[in-house]
Amino acid sequence: MVTIGLREFQNLFKSIRSVIIILFIFSVTLGMAQLISKYKDVLGAVGGLDGDVYMGGLLFLMIAAGPLFVASLSHSAINQEIHSRTIRFLATKVSREKIVLGKFLGTALYWFVCLFVATLLILPFTKGFYFNQFMEALIFILYFVGLAIFLSTLIPKPGMTMFLGILLAILFPIIGLWSLGSDNFFIDLVSYVTPYYYYSLGDHFYTYVVLIFPILFVLASLLLIRKKDF
Repeated sequence: MVTIGLREFQNLFKSIRSVIIILFIFSVTLGMAQLISKYKDVLGAVGGLDGDVYMGGLLFLMIAAGPLFVASLSHSAINQEIHSRTIRFLATKVSREKIVLGKFLGTALYWFVCLFVATLLILPFTKGFYFNQFMEALIFILYFVGLAIFLSTLIPKPGMTMFLGILLAILFPIIGLWSLGSDNFFIDLVSYVTPYYYYSLGDHFYTYVVLIFPILFVLASLLLIRKKDF
């Protein structure tokens, strides 16, 4: 499982898209930090802003673009192995369940490193490490990592998971924002299974509730992988 996780982690860093995404995160985060730093006195006088605003910029970037990043990189984490039949080779060495867990852990480690480096990048501006904001960004991304693993296990065609992942990455924010001012029962019900609802509550406790969802996604993937024919 560890070997598969490290292999997935390395493969993500080797990807051209991965390099572009990392550079985008770094540059936008640094740009936002410089902009806020430049107008810090004005913003502070208006709203009493402090260092955590910089981490808030990173969190906003992840909420706005993170789902699309995950969908583009990890939409075929499982079904690509099945499509290319390399999973047959892997299954002779480790169990199916460890393949799924390794894929999830490798992808999660990749995003942890990306966010951690981005946080270090803006450290000169924040003058401190804001753990809660870092965890909020990481947990948000883990939700979509778990969802990507689940969809990739459920749907056999990599192209379909790419399309569906991007579609959900666009729809979820719309539903989340819509539910804030809507009395529609169906919209409210759907919003409960998105991270946006819990983040809108403004309490760190509810942020950690979101961790339940990637766990459920992975557990569902473990059940599905047992029934797959390679």
